[in-house]
Amino acid sequence: MKDWKYIMYVGGALALYVLVQLASPKQFDWTITFSHDDKNPYGAYALYELMPSIFEEGKIDHHFKTVYEIKESLKEGQNIFILTSDFEGDKPDTEFLLKHVENGGNVLISAMSFGGVFRDTLGLRLRDVVLDEIAEAGNDSLALHLSNVSVDTAKGYYFARGNVSSYFNQFDTLATTVLARNSYGYPVTIRVKRGRGSFILNSTPLVFTNIYILANDNQEFIASTLSALPDRDVSWTEFYHLGRMESGSPLRFVLTTEPLAWAYYLTISAILIFMLFESKRKQRIIPVLKPLRNTSLEFVSTIGNLYFQHGDHKNIAEKKIAFLLDYIRANYLVRTTHFDEEFYENLSKKSGHAREEVQSLFTMIVYVNSLKSITAEQLVSLNKKIERFLTVKH
Repeated sequence: MKDWKYIMYVGGALALYVLVQLASPKQFDWTITFSHDDKNPYGAYALYELMPSIFEEGKIDHHFKTVYEIKESLKEGQNIFILTSDFEGDKPDTEFLLKHVENGGNVLISAMSFGGVFRDTLGLRLRDVVLDEIAEAGNDSLALHLSNVSVDTAKGYYFARGNVSSYFNQFDTLATTVLARNSYGYPVTIRVKRGRGSFILNSTPLVFTNIYILANDNQEFIASTLSALPDRDVSWTEFYHLGRMESGSPLRFVLTTEPLAWAYYLTISAILIFMLFESKRKQRIIPVLKPLRNTSLEFVSTIGNLYFQHGDHKNIAEKKIAFLLDYIRANYLVRTTHFDEEFYENLSKKSGHAREEVQSLFTMIVYVNSLKSITAEQLVSLNKKIERFLTVKH
């Protein structure tokens, strides 16, 4: 009985420890990784989930190589996406990127600083609002604004000041279009035209991380930035922030040398086969236990599914409508402030859709905007009309 008493004390202490650990708030890793499979605040898992809904006609390819190393596998006109803290483009990378863009490709690079041959070739210089000493006392946030809407209607997307403080203060103004600015009017996203393609350069890479994509309406700013690329295949290289992600194991030499690798695999296979047959002869049958299902919510889920689960159909509709209007302004250069006869005629001619189809779509948009809430059926109907319109007819 005495032994049982001590066992109960130890068991109770262990149970209490487990309960305290379960009740404690989850500790996140705040390391900036920009990794597409990292669900911590400064990972890019949410961006990875969001991108297929923006590039519906293309696939997203991830790798850990330099752009020069993958040049043979890239298609002509394919998009390249680079997300990093600092982009130091050397001569081979820069020469390939310039050639790729001049031949019709498009490259989006988001980094807080640009250096090396790439910076000098494009004539880029960046500064920081903190170094400019223009920060207002007590204001820790900074707004970013898209430049493809009028100043009066420009919406502000707010981020921590220290995370979006970098901006472009020198670039080729003749070949450059500003796509987004911060609260002080300084450019944070620019398009540099080269040949048949463009460089989309952004100085605020942290806005693409999990913590900001799920905050407020910031995904609208991110979607608009990514929409500067055409709807094609995207090659996302993570080399410039994470390196090659090669194993540091002592077996690396063995596994990268083909004869030794075959010998290693054959040895492991022989051992496993021996263990399998020996276990059948000497061990009783071990019942198979099905693993418990993980019913916990993922830290990050697709933005659309998140709102749909809450039944906020009107919110989803407003975001779809905002994306459509932004698409029309950027691709057809048509004002979207008034939906009148002239608007229907211009948009019909430029988009290739019948005037009746265009008028039907915007009649429904006006109707949805007038409602305080909408049903799931109305949201599905609106989404079908928008998707039909986004199918370009030329």
